[in-house]
Formats: sequence, C-alpha cells, structure tokens
Amino acid sequence: MANDCISEEVEPQAAALPEGGVLLLENVRFHKEEEKKEHEFVEKLAALADLYVNDAFGTAHRAHASTEGVTKFLKPAIAGFLMQKELDYLVGAVANPKKPFAAIVGGSKMSSKIGVIESLLEKVDILILGGGMIFIFYKAQGYSVGSSLVEEDKLELATTFLEKAKTKGVFPAPPHRCCYC
Repeated sequence: MANDCISEEVEPQAAALPEGGVLLLENVRFHKEEEKKEHEFVEKLAALADLYVNDAFGTAHRAHASTEGVTKFLKPAIAGFLMQKELDYLVGAVANPKKPFAAIVGGSKMSSKIGVIESLLEKVDILILGGGMIFIFYKAQGYSVGSSLVEEDKLELATTFLEKAKTKGVFPAPPHRCCYC
C-alpha cells in the first residue's frame, strides 16, 4: 500500500514490484488534478503501471485522470470482470425488460444523461430522476428551484422530455422527493 498515488516515494515502490505484483495506491480523489484530468498528473499515474483495468462501474462515466486520462498511455486499457458483469446485466435488462419496467437515473447534470434519458423514455413505464438534475425538470414545470443548479441551455430539452413522457403515459407525478417522468 502506497501512502499517495503520485509522489517520489511511490515511483520506487512501483518499480520494485515483482513480476505480477500489485501496488495499491492511495485515493486519487485527494488530488484536485484528478477531476481536472491535468496532463502532468495523468502521466505520473500512468507511469506507475503497465496496463489499465477499470472495474468501477459507478465511476466509469467520469472523464477524470484515473478513469479516462490514463487510458491514453496504458495499453491494454480494459474493463474488468465486475464491469463486464454489470454491463451484461444492464444490456439484458434494457434490451428485454420485464414489465412494468422502471428505471432510476441520477446525477448532477442532465447534459451528461441526455442519451440515457432519450433511450429509456422509449422503453420504460416509469422513469424516476434523482440527484441534482431534477431541478431542471422542476423548473421546466414552472416550480421554483431557488439557487439550485439548472443548466439553462438544456431547459427546452427538459421540457421536450417531459412532454414525451406525458405522451407515453409515464408522466405526470408532482415533484416531491424525486421527479417522476
């Protein structure tokens, strides 16, 4: 176990690993450069490894240094067994859903979920939206959202999604704790 993910003491630890050895690095999220995907930070991370395996389904969508940046330097860059299991399940569940089919989508911004929402609206009986992105849907329905994060440039699209959901019969429900579409 290394005390950091990049430092002068981590490099010799990585270099001293025996064939097939593994060095567990400290959490990359302690570094602001992780989310910003700063080039120097990415290169330092990548220099410690020979290949990249992502087995964290819940964070795979992030375009950060440790999830996307290092894949430019490390080959192979592959999904792990758990990631594959999650993907297989998800593809099967969406391709041949059991009815009634409900989906829950969360996140801070709708813009990163546009494709998912569009696809699910074609298949679901109930779409439950959560996280910070619900505020754009609240605002599109005329509710006050105070100083909550709203992607103003996506407000018209949110309205379109709500109209499509209503046409399909999976809407409306009043916004209480979640926004149902």
